[in-house]
Amino acid sequence: MKLERISKEHLDEFIKMVDEAETIAIASHVNPDGDNLGSTLALRRSLEKYGKDIEVIAIDPIDDYLKFLPELEHYKEASRDKYDLFMILDCSEFDRIGHATEIAKKSDKTLVIDHHVGGKINCDLNMIYDKAPATCEIVYELIDRLDLPLDETIGTLLFTGLCTDTGRFMYSNVSEYTFKAAGRLITSGVDYEYIYKNLYQSQPVSVMQFHNEVIQNAKFFDKKAFAIASKALVAKHGVQMGDAESIVNKLRDLKEVNVSMIVKEYDDGEYKVSMRSKTTDVAAVARANGGGGHIKASGFSIFDESLEAACEKALEILKEIDA
Repeated sequence: MKLERISKEHLDEFIKMVDEAETIAIASHVNPDGDNLGSTLALRRSLEKYGKDIEVIAIDPIDDYLKFLPELEHYKEASRDKYDLFMILDCSEFDRIGHATEIAKKSDKTLVIDHHVGGKINCDLNMIYDKAPATCEIVYELIDRLDLPLDETIGTLLFTGLCTDTGRFMYSNVSEYTFKAAGRLITSGVDYEYIYKNLYQSQPVSVMQFHNEVIQNAKFFDKKAFAIASKALVAKHGVQMGDAESIVNKLRDLKEVNVSMIVKEYDDGEYKVSMRSKTTDVAAVARANGGGGHIKASGFSIFDESLEAACEKALEILKEIDA
């Protein structure tokens, strides 16, 4: 049975574009997570070892829980205003790469590597494999099938992304190939216990207290959970808004909950909504509201004048979901 996802045509076109480019950039996305940082930094290191001039463009600050990752010194501002080849990983919407959008549009060629449904970027090579559980799995396959360099550092980055985007290998889109990739990465020297410890066994007490207060004030109804993470609450506990992301998973994991939602307050009137589910297609809901993601893990943004108004809109959307 064929396990690989990437077509031979995509493989050939990808390496041709890499070989022809003198300068290459890889864009991270806003609010970088484990899969985003893992895939971008791993591909950067592999292609640098392959002999290319390549950099990863930083968009947003990195949350503390991911600062154990190697190669973070290569996550930085762009050194040029255009590149021969511009890669967009782990997203396929220009509004997800912030200020790097203008650089992408000026660059000679662009390509997308992603596993989310609904991308709209018109580029020279579109490699969206929405059955893959993580962009890191797609990058692993590129490295493996093209025989690009793979070392312990690259393995650590890829394994982290696999772990975070699959919910520790528990989500339904995990396949035999996912475990094959993870096994190969462990063989390359990855210390998976070190990764697990940093991801899941190093949470500060302040974050736990923050989570407890958010969950304490959550609403539960009709197999749904609704929570709010305000900037005031983040400041009160001295944490980061990124620390709120796992709350929506905790709510979804409750026996009585099928769909969970959290509204997170950001600057400039933006309120980011994250959704999780056990069985419901929340990606369709996210796309209908200008967002996207996975069937069981998606999100979108609401722009409004107040947290209260944004929460009212989000709650109405949640009420309409058939859980």
